[in-house]
Amino acid sequence: MFLSFPVTTVHSATVSSTPAQTFLGIGGSGAWWPHDLFNFPSSVRQNLSSLLFSDSGLGISSYRYNLGGGGVGVSNPVRAPQTPYVSPGVYNFSADPQGTFFLQQASDFGVPGITMFLNTAPAPLTSNGDSCGGQFVSGSGTAYATYIVDVAEHWRDAGINISYISAMNEPDSTFGPVPCGQEGMLVEPSQRSEVVSSLWNELNSRGLSSAIGILADETSSTAVAPTEYSAWLPEVVDMVAHLVHHAYDFPSDANYLAYVNAAHAASNGKTTWMSEICCSLGTPAGTGRGYSQGFDPTINNALMFAGLVFQSFVVGGEAHYDFWTLVSNEIGCEPLTSSTCVTTANSNGWTDGMIYYDPDYATNGNFELYLVKHFWTYKHFGNFVKPGTQRLPLTGSDANTHTLVVSNSTTFSVIAMNPSTTTSTLSLTFPQTVCGTTGFRTSASEDFATISPATGSGENWELPLSATSLSTYIFSRKAC
Repeated sequence: MFLSFPVTTVHSATVSSTPAQTFLGIGGSGAWWPHDLFNFPSSVRQNLSSLLFSDSGLGISSYRYNLGGGGVGVSNPVRAPQTPYVSPGVYNFSADPQGTFFLQQASDFGVPGITMFLNTAPAPLTSNGDSCGGQFVSGSGTAYATYIVDVAEHWRDAGINISYISAMNEPDSTFGPVPCGQEGMLVEPSQRSEVVSSLWNELNSRGLSSAIGILADETSSTAVAPTEYSAWLPEVVDMVAHLVHHAYDFPSDANYLAYVNAAHAASNGKTTWMSEICCSLGTPAGTGRGYSQGFDPTINNALMFAGLVFQSFVVGGEAHYDFWTLVSNEIGCEPLTSSTCVTTANSNGWTDGMIYYDPDYATNGNFELYLVKHFWTYKHFGNFVKPGTQRLPLTGSDANTHTLVVSNSTTFSVIAMNPSTTTSTLSLTFPQTVCGTTGFRTSASEDFATISPATGSGENWELPLSATSLSTYIFSRKAC
């Protein structure tokens, strides 16, 4: 009688000693959940802040604070944050206590990179007098920039280190017609240089141009963004800190790399950032991706989104990655009446968060926070891809785009995904003697489980990868 045993696939690769890029941050957005979460009990708010901003939780190093436009013409109050703008030079900084509370929390927890981004100018400065459905008014750049820098300077004076400003988030849409589902302002490609140059001039006049970087232009698609760069970027290329894009076209690896190369060519090598993505179904291997409705809290979809982080960092060589809404109420079911609501896919919700809450909290008193598998997979990146760490590329015939080697002065962290339904082993050769110390794994049955260290000695180590999982193995840069 012959016995059959499962065969474990072994993939071998060599870790380079030459860094490919230095990371600047990983995080997500503070739109629009603060409107609701501010109403939750203080203990829940503090727990949420810890879940987002501390290493016991996601440990994000980037937080995108949404400076509201006032919500004029927006039908959904959750997506209509108040603005401090009253009139030119006159502000009410007690406006939007919801958004500014979590901005302060991010600062208090020491999040190193805080971006202030705007979906629209205040309604009096837009073409239609609304916070959506209109567009930027040519010639209003100085007034718009003065407002933005006044607000940034206010928060910096209060001890909150606004380090980047994005003055036009998804300028390729008005998000109209009025009444709209959210704020938005069209900024034609030919107008974008005015927005950037006005902002830079205002920052420079106050001695802030080296302290606050300008991000542009956050177009929604990697296919569209490079076709518009020639209309605005040459005039202001030296004023832009980083070229920032969204990826709602869900590009293939080849198209993603094509975008990065086009952006580098158009900007004399400026670094590119991925700053917004959400809302896709699909498999762990990445098939079936595309903007779509549907709530899928399972490991399969979480690995699909983890694959997008690998795409940005490994394929695109980018230094920074942000998810969209870190917290969402688009759960698509009623958690108080269904014990499987938050763990089972449905077609009514949206996969646009790491943490979910009950949209009916105000009437049913449900203040629970629901962590889906996406929280735990993103934690691998938030905890180990810190600003100043570097990516060491892999070489060899078995090197793949689902492995990320992160280096600092004392440690190598290897984040590796196995999207298949069979176990495998990653066999790595490091550029120096190392010592495996611990590991962490997220799978269908594990959230962020501590696992046994990799096995091996000297420069050669074996890293077991369970089926349909994301693992991080930690190595000290010294002998055991």
